[in-house]
Amino acid sequence: MNRTSTFFRWIAAALLVAQLAACGSLFPKGTRVDWSELTLSAAPNANQNSPVAVDVVMVLDEAMLARVTELTAAKWFGARADLQKTFPQSLSYLSWELVPGQTIRVPSSAIGSPRVAAVLVFANYTTPGANRVRVEDLKGAVVARFDIQSFDVSTTR
Repeated sequence: MNRTSTFFRWIAAALLVAQLAACGSLFPKGTRVDWSELTLSAAPNANQNSPVAVDVVMVLDEAMLARVTELTAAKWFGARADLQKTFPQSLSYLSWELVPGQTIRVPSSAIGSPRVAAVLVFANYTTPGANRVRVEDLKGAVVARFDIQSFDVSTTR
């Protein structure tokens, strides 16, 4: 009888572990965003002396990542509201508009620390192009620099 109760205890424990793993609580997906600060800096002649809209997009799953990485900035800015309404669990974004010469420092508390498949930055430049950058490093201080027709993103730890 003792062997039977031990066997059933092992079965119950295995079922509990399988259930927890299935709900994702033991093995969450994605990489945690751990930015100490985000700095957005527009050069004096950024976007040909025009304001530039900037979105930092937190993509939460791989299927949405495949969809969003195909978008140019112009298409992103046209579709973002619909994408957010249709797939609220798959992405989130933060938006700013910078005028030439402006610098904005965003504290980590405003960004949070979600688990993401990727983070993308879109800049709505007046010139055509992808105007999209994937942020490769999700730890440290992130700086996005906006120039006359393009931008770059770098991270320091």
